[in-house]
Amino acid sequence: MKFSGETRPMNHTLSRAALLTGAALMALALPAIAETPDESDADRAVRVLDAVTVIGNIEDPQSTYGSAYTLTERELQKFESSNVNSVLRAVPGVYVRDEDGLGTFPRIGIRASASGRSDRVLVLEDGVPAAMAPYANTSAYFFPNISRMRSVEVLKGPETLLYGPQNVTGVVNLLATAIPDERHGYVRAEFGENNTARLHAWYGDTVGPFGFLVETFQSSTDGFQKIDRSARTAGNEIEEYILRLQWEGERQRLEFKGQYADETHDVSYLGLTDADFKANPDRRYGLSELEQMNRGRTGFSLHHEFDITDSWALKTSAYWTDTERHYRRLNQINGVNVGSVTDTISNGGANAALLQGILDGTADTTHPNGVRYGNNFQEFTSQGIQTQLEGEFQTGAFSHNLTFGVRRHEDETRNVADANNEFYQQVNGRLIFQGLGTPNKNKGEAEAWSVWLGDRISYGNWSFLPVIRYEDIKTVGNVLNPAPRNSLTKTSVGLGVNYAVDSNWTVLAGVYEGFAPPGSSATEGSKGEESVNYEAGVRYRNGTLGIDAIAFLSDYDNALRLCLVANPCPGGIVDGSTLQSGAKEVYGLELGGFATLFEGNGFSVPARLAYTYTDGEYTRASDTAGGVLAGDTLDYTPPHTGVLQVGLEHERAWDVYAALNYTDKTCTTTTCDRAGVDTTYLRTESLLTMDLSASYDISDVVELYTKVENVFDERAITHRGADGARGNPGRYVGVGIRLNF
Repeated sequence: MKFSGETRPMNHTLSRAALLTGAALMALALPAIAETPDESDADRAVRVLDAVTVIGNIEDPQSTYGSAYTLTERELQKFESSNVNSVLRAVPGVYVRDEDGLGTFPRIGIRASASGRSDRVLVLEDGVPAAMAPYANTSAYFFPNISRMRSVEVLKGPETLLYGPQNVTGVVNLLATAIPDERHGYVRAEFGENNTARLHAWYGDTVGPFGFLVETFQSSTDGFQKIDRSARTAGNEIEEYILRLQWEGERQRLEFKGQYADETHDVSYLGLTDADFKANPDRRYGLSELEQMNRGRTGFSLHHEFDITDSWALKTSAYWTDTERHYRRLNQINGVNVGSVTDTISNGGANAALLQGILDGTADTTHPNGVRYGNNFQEFTSQGIQTQLEGEFQTGAFSHNLTFGVRRHEDETRNVADANNEFYQQVNGRLIFQGLGTPNKNKGEAEAWSVWLGDRISYGNWSFLPVIRYEDIKTVGNVLNPAPRNSLTKTSVGLGVNYAVDSNWTVLAGVYEGFAPPGSSATEGSKGEESVNYEAGVRYRNGTLGIDAIAFLSDYDNALRLCLVANPCPGGIVDGSTLQSGAKEVYGLELGGFATLFEGNGFSVPARLAYTYTDGEYTRASDTAGGVLAGDTLDYTPPHTGVLQVGLEHERAWDVYAALNYTDKTCTTTTCDRAGVDTTYLRTESLLTMDLSASYDISDVVELYTKVENVFDERAITHRGADGARGNPGRYVGVGIRLNF
């Protein structure tokens, strides 16, 4: 299919800067490779300076008061996944679903939080909010690249009140590459199917009190989908650059971090009819060819730590990010809005045959709007400063670890498109440009003060965490015109309790009030999402064996739904407003475990398990007609999810790993369990896949690896939206090299 509009072809080679960076770092590595140093991996290991973490010490059963999991650098390297959805599946209590199969739009939920774009989960990078606008618009249309992270933390329970503003369910903290305390470099290059090429490289050193790190991540792929009658691909092109500088004195440390990212994603909101998906799950309709998202981020942060005494420290962070998300997307076909097209065809609605013909390119459009594309060109500025006082002291037999923090934050959202829509007519399988719509520029604002206080109190075998958080938020939907305004304050409290039965077993329990702001589109009086969360369980640690079993109950008193094209509200509302969607109860069980099943003769067999059972329902109807009803089911909440990983490791030469990943089928709408509702097109399908990986150490510096994702090429409908069936990628084979020097 050839369009008369301008398109930018994908450049499927890594940028010149990336190649030069990789070549320079490899050149630095060559002497080390040739020398084949005698020191062991342990001697060569680089100790990184303290990072901003949300989990104290996962190996210490007393260090956390709720469900807490850390995916270490070693865990991330086992499968070298570039899709954050695949990574987070290994954490109990976390639900993810593939939309484009490449992780472009992460849909992360924790304990059945809202099913939008991760907008009820607090995502941090090195302890700094990673959302485009944490108070004004939290949808994850931009997400840090998991391929450059060295560790991932997921925290649930009352400790989440120490972080915000979204703490209704949990926190995901992504830890990026840190400045090493001695000269060190790293290069990882991977090549695979679908013209996939990835490069992650960094180099850093610390000399006296000064340290630095330069880093880049580059990626390009054609993607696994094929667009009808088009030479364009359904892949992406990513480049990112990071600079970290540090000064460390006797009692102080100052670190600067600057980053720049530019990405192009040929993605589409238009899925497939079920019939077309079954015939070819890799197909994309030709009308989606013009769809493209260009997004990027420029950001700076400054982190200062001052040890006031040996027991008290003051930690301050200032941050600023500017994020752009320019999405040219299909939003109407022959007068039918995207969100209803494939449903109309599948259910035999009005003009179903004509719509199918238009999708296939065999029929011409007949509606005056023809084929309409929307220019959703949004830009976001987020900035803030926070300071936190941490200290230890004793009152009689009680030991205290106090945390007190304050943050000032401001968001600005801007719609900058010069035309809100582009209009085409399809004639003989070609799109003919007709004209442009009027611009719809606006600017929203949010400002907030946050205060939090927590005290980890230890007494004998007991440990307690009383915690309180206060938020004062003011928002304006559009300062350019009369607009919705809202102001609210929220005080949330929580309590966590640990009891050490012995050196191995810990019993834990917790309760806290969760909260998430309603966004800048909220009208006066909007409360935000509120919940009361309970959990209780046991934690066992004994060397290489660890088990966590935690039951949870989340009672959402004021559930919210952000109305987006990708997450429409009843009546097809997609204007970015926030809809109150009743109350719901969610309960379940999280099981996590790790063990070394065998060790001897230079070999070991490690294993890791993550399983989640979830159930619940809506307990109160929505305030809006057409919304949820009491007794409705939880959408996009699979009853069972699980990951089992098993490896065979040689102490010096090679490692092999296998992973089984299972996600149960689930309802895609809250209405699908109502009496008389046809659920044929309202459910996803269960999916069981296997991944394999293997690595071989050529020397202390050079390591080769290969991986096969979805070994048996299992395909299923994993998501339905914004319009139509979407599925997981097929089999992928990649090979790579890692250099540590």
